[in-house]
Amino acid sequence: MTALMAFEGRTLQHLQQKPLKLYPMITETISPVSNISAEHSSWLRGIDFYQDEINIMRKRLTEVSSKNTAREVKKHVEQFQNQFKVHEEQLHKLKHAVSVHAKNIDSDMIAHHGQLERATAAEHDIMRDDYVNTEKLFNEMRHDFNRFLSKYM
Repeated sequence: MTALMAFEGRTLQHLQQKPLKLYPMITETISPVSNISAEHSSWLRGIDFYQDEINIMRKRLTEVSSKNTAREVKKHVEQFQNQFKVHEEQLHKLKHAVSVHAKNIDSDMIAHHGQLERATAAEHDIMRDDYVNTEKLFNEMRHDFNRFLSKYM
């Protein structure tokens, strides 16, 4: 549960902060990472996959809930419903952030003749960390859910 709380609190904080200040004399460009576009596509496919997983898990949760009326089961059902909602919101925010970031990358590459500024590359690294963290937290929740299913189905 603490991992989920950390996930809720993090909500792509770097995108909500003020943009980096770049001073003209220290602005430089670096070669583009060749797989940035493929990475964005992979992230978006992964997000779609996790959104589908939530729908599948919701259906299974409904099955368990309809077959078990014990107070303990109902408590877990409610907790998972809340977790699904939080993860769904985070996935939506991340999908939007990845799309915006992809447009920023394209603009940066056009403006710098196929090169990226260091700040843009650093932003991409932060986006990658956010995606990996989202995956990790989602998988932890999914494993908890599967343990719950094995106990009550």
